[in-house]
Amino acid sequence: MGSREHEPLIDSLPDSSLEPSADHDPHTLLFGHDDEPGHEAAFDPVHPAASRRVSRAHRRRVRRHRRAFVIAAIVSAIVVVVAAVVGYQKYQNHYHPADFTGTGTGSVVITVHPGDGASAIGDTLVNNGVVASTRAFVNAAKGNTAFQDLSAGVYRLRKHMSAAAAVTLLLDPAAKLSRDVVVFPGATVLDVAGPLAKAINVSTSAITAAMKDVQDLGLPSGYSPNALTSVEGFLYPATYTFDPGTSAIDALNDMLSKYIAQDRSSGFAAKAESLHLTPYAALIIASIAEKEAKMPADYPKVARVILNRIAAHQPLQIDATSAYAAKLQHLDPTTVVYATIDSPYNTYVNDGLPPTPISSPGDQALAAAVAPASGNWLYYVNSDAKGDLFFTNSETAFEQAVAKCRANHWGCG
Repeated sequence: MGSREHEPLIDSLPDSSLEPSADHDPHTLLFGHDDEPGHEAAFDPVHPAASRRVSRAHRRRVRRHRRAFVIAAIVSAIVVVVAAVVGYQKYQNHYHPADFTGTGTGSVVITVHPGDGASAIGDTLVNNGVVASTRAFVNAAKGNTAFQDLSAGVYRLRKHMSAAAAVTLLLDPAAKLSRDVVVFPGATVLDVAGPLAKAINVSTSAITAAMKDVQDLGLPSGYSPNALTSVEGFLYPATYTFDPGTSAIDALNDMLSKYIAQDRSSGFAAKAESLHLTPYAALIIASIAEKEAKMPADYPKVARVILNRIAAHQPLQIDATSAYAAKLQHLDPTTVVYATIDSPYNTYVNDGLPPTPISSPGDQALAAAVAPASGNWLYYVNSDAKGDLFFTNSETAFEQAVAKCRANHWGCG
């Protein structure tokens, strides 16, 4: 047998067997084949190894670009889906918010804070399991015109109430555990004691005792050269809301704090001192003007009459101060002869201002006391049935005006 040279086995295999088949390249599943037109780098027969390296590098770049494109597409799709879901949820929450049905069960105590709007209240109710969603509550509140009058305070509601039912119950006075006390302009400590005692569920005597315990109350300093002995005049006119368990001292201090805040914001004390008055004297004048005048335009004139009579060393001769004295003595002011009542508040026999304010003056009377009108008046009297006052510095004109007032039953006794 003749011998036969064996050719190298490797030369008998096709060149493609030296590189991974495209059919087995895992990248082709997502990124395609690399043998598409334009993907092969130009082959250099002089440097075949270098040409292969360039070709492989080119294919790797193509795969990276395709991978980046696919990832970007997937991320974009996810963003679109998420945005669609969020948008749909917002649409549903706004137009079809979650809501319970019925009037609820059990008992829940919640607090509406000063300044809370429907959204803030709704959040509180959701957090306490009263309503299912804030949006449902806000929508129900918008549909009830009385909701805008809802006041701060503590309320007893129920769990799992429909939003509409929660709004209705909040507006029911029976649901409010807090109680309101209204101090009107011209109110006295006697007017306030009873309602305040009822609001915080204590005896009237407890309120009266607290009013006299001025050392424990935050009465403003610098109002008088002598120690203050009464809270009269400092119970600022406003509506106060007291939660269950509020003490008499805390309730009174709430009113006093409001007066002090008003004093500071208006500059009342500083304005009084510019008139060479103590702030307490100005407060007493304001309290008298509040009781004597009915029309805002008359407050500054009454204040001027008081100052003029003091300057002239004439007694004030003001009925309102003697009427206050009668109330303190538990007498009927309509049956008392004002000029004869035995009291330091009798300004027919005692010169100067009474020892304390005689009421809680409102903003207009307070402003008038530190900005009195200009005039030389010494007298005033009702000039019509509405309560407008006639002012004069003539005693004769005053007596004639009094006679006319009595003849027309305008409230001159």
